[in-house]
Amino acid sequence: MPFASGWDLYALHRRADLHAALAELRAKAAVHAMPGGVFVVTRFTEAERALRAPELHAGSGVAESFGARAGLLRDVMTHWLMARDGAEHERARGLVRREFTPRRLDALRPFIARTAERLAAEVARELKLGRVDLVSRFAFALPSEVIREMFGVAREEWSARVEPLFAPGAQSDGEAGGFLQALAHYFFDANARAASTPPESLLARLRIADPELGALSALEVVANAVLLVSAAIDTTTGLIANALLCLHRFPEQLARVRADGAALPGAVEETLRFEPPALSCSRFAASALELGEIAIPQGAHVLISIAAASRDPERFGEPDEFDLGRAPERSLAFGGGRHVCLGAALARLEAELALGALLRAAPRLVLDCDVTWRDDNPTVRAPRALWAHAGGRQ
Repeated sequence: MPFASGWDLYALHRRADLHAALAELRAKAAVHAMPGGVFVVTRFTEAERALRAPELHAGSGVAESFGARAGLLRDVMTHWLMARDGAEHERARGLVRREFTPRRLDALRPFIARTAERLAAEVARELKLGRVDLVSRFAFALPSEVIREMFGVAREEWSARVEPLFAPGAQSDGEAGGFLQALAHYFFDANARAASTPPESLLARLRIADPELGALSALEVVANAVLLVSAAIDTTTGLIANALLCLHRFPEQLARVRADGAALPGAVEETLRFEPPALSCSRFAASALELGEIAIPQGAHVLISIAAASRDPERFGEPDEFDLGRAPERSLAFGGGRHVCLGAALARLEAELALGALLRAAPRLVLDCDVTWRDDNPTVRAPRALWAHAGGRQ
C-alpha cells in the first residue's frame, strides 16, 4: 500500500478493513521507513521498546493527525502532557497525577457505579419501546458524566457547552480539530471564572501549586483540561462500545461474562488488545537508535501502531480471536514508559462497571453487529453507533 508520508497511517485508520491492512504491514516488517522521515512500528516487541526507549521523546503525531500547525490548536497540543519531556514533563505530570491516585479513584467509584446503573436502567426501559443506540445513550453518556463530575461543571452548562462537541458525528463538522479548539475556548472561559469554580473540582485543583513542582501556567491548565476531557470521553466511549461489540460478535465469550461477573476485567483487557480505542502514539528521536534492525536517525518521527502490535502473532496465539481465557499480558493500549496514560485505571474501571450494569439490566439485549466505524477522529477506533433491541423477555 503506497504512502506519501508515514503520517498517512492515520488515513489507514479510517478504513473498515483496518486490521487486515495493518496485518499486511506487520507481515512485511517490524519497522517501516516511510517518506517524510517517519518510521512506522507494527510489531509488539519493537512497539514496546519504542514506548520506553530513552532516545525517543514525546511525538507530534496527534497534532499531525489534526493538521495542527499553528494557532490555538497547536498551542494546546504543544502544552499538554503528551508533548512534554524532561524536567517540564516531570513537573507537569506530577501536578496532574495528584488527581489520579488510587485514593481518588476509590472515592469516585460509587458515583461511577450509580451512574452506570442509572444509564443501564434507562436503556433497558427504552429497549421495551424499540431500538436503542448504545453509543449515544450509554457508552458516551457514562464517561461524559464521570468527567463532568470530576470537573465540577453543572449539568446544564456541560450539556450546552461540552457534550455537543463530542456527540457522535459532531467532530466531523467544520475544520479538523475544531471541537478541540472549541473545548479550549470553553476552558479558557471557565478558568477565568476561578472564583466560581468549586474548590474540589479538577479544574480548580489543576491550578494548585506544589511547593516543589511549582504550578501549571494558565495555558497548561487549559491544555491538560482539554487532554483529560477528550481522552476521558472519546477513548473511554470507544472502549465501552468496542467491548460490547466484541462480546456480541463472539457469543461464547459473552456467555462467559453473563455466567460469571468475575470475567468482566478480562473482557475489558481483551478488548484493549483486540480492538483498542487508541490506535497509535508517536515519538520523536532525540538521538539515533536502532529499532527492529532499522536505524532510526536523530530527528526522525516514530509512529507506533498500538492496533497492529496488539494483534502480533509472534506475541499472541490466534490474535484475531477474541478470547477471555488468554494469559494476562502487558497491554500497550495506554502507551508505556514515562508517557503512559494517567487515566488508564479510570478507563478500565468505567468500562468494567458499565459492562456489568448493562448486562444485568438488559440480559437478553441483541446487538446489530454490522457497524460503521468513526472516521472523524484519526486516533480513535470506535463505532459511530451500536443499535440494539430487546432479544426476549427482560
